[in-house]
Amino acid sequence: MTMTNHDLRKSMSDSKWVSITAIMTALALVGNYALVAVPNLELGSSVLFLTAYIFGARMAIWSTLIMSLLYGIINPWGGFIPQIWLSQVIGWFYIVAAGSIMGRIGPNGKRLEPRKWELAVTGAFVTFIFEQITNIGYSITFGVPFILAVTAAIPFTVLHIVSNAIIFSQIVPILNTALTQQLKGLIWSAESEQDTRDVKSIKELRLEEYGEK
Repeated sequence: MTMTNHDLRKSMSDSKWVSITAIMTALALVGNYALVAVPNLELGSSVLFLTAYIFGARMAIWSTLIMSLLYGIINPWGGFIPQIWLSQVIGWFYIVAAGSIMGRIGPNGKRLEPRKWELAVTGAFVTFIFEQITNIGYSITFGVPFILAVTAAIPFTVLHIVSNAIIFSQIVPILNTALTQQLKGLIWSAESEQDTRDVKSIKELRLEEYGEK
């Protein structure tokens, strides 16, 4: 019997875990900076979602904390504001939770594979929640009524929701395939070792049966 993805998450060594966390954090950070010229257009949220989907919430939470801290300190749109940073982290945690739930292991021992339209709806919904949480942060920071913060942010909110719906449905499946292919030697080596042991055990059993005959 081969190991499931859930088993692999548990059996992954600390060094591999740290390495993959660093890779996913860097991807999320690059995703935020890559499209920084356009307000509210970013790839970081989809990378964090995918991190939780493939590797679980624990890794995604650490990636979120490290990425958000670095991005908050070196932010082209302004200086580090603790209240806004905290609201963004909470919003990203919500996205991570969604990714972790959608990446849960099914009865057959494999991850559930959402369809593109499900990813689009998920991307739009979690982005809407993210926007409202960050609007609370802006409202508290600048002392403006929440409804005013929401109204002023409508164009940016719409852009963020629509773009993430497209990114989640189109880019996330591509990233998922690319990451599993590029990192399979690092991630699933434990599975390969287990398969080798299983093959050896089968051969030994067959040799024993042959010897008895």
